[in-house]
Amino acid sequence: MAARRLGAWQAGAVVPDVPWLGGHQLAQRVAATEWTPVDADPRIERLWRRRDELLTRLPAVLSHGDFSAGNLIAPGSPDGATVVLDWATLGTGPPGADLAALALSTSTDPVEDFLTGADGRLRRADVELGYRATLALTGAGRVHWMLSRGVPLPDGYEEFVVSRAP
Repeated sequence: MAARRLGAWQAGAVVPDVPWLGGHQLAQRVAATEWTPVDADPRIERLWRRRDELLTRLPAVLSHGDFSAGNLIAPGSPDGATVVLDWATLGTGPPGADLAALALSTSTDPVEDFLTGADGRLRRADVELGYRATLALTGAGRVHWMLSRGVPLPDGYEEFVVSRAP
């Protein structure tokens, strides 16, 4: 249900022109990661090398910036409402970017629920590309971060990331 409501919100939200709104979330995350040699699946590094190409192909919508399972509370209300916490990273991002953060934190693929909520107001191709590019680049950055610090990767994490790459 959270993905469906996110789709409705992003499809209807206008990106305001205000100075306090954070910038493009995905571009900022990519810019903050300096790739150093790590023992990652070679497909992860190939994804990372495509970052500039992927970033230039994506339109932008209003984005929570950290739409993960840890920032969602489903209080069990009769209407199935979900409360979203931690709006400190509110900015812009590709359609489907918040969905990618949710997928990386839950190892699920909530694209169809999101598109149902968007009710045709966002182009499927834009959502799928934004979702896949964000999942790939954010996931690659996380793999790099974990491996460069000696943190073991969760089972199947690299495969989850590369299997959804654009």
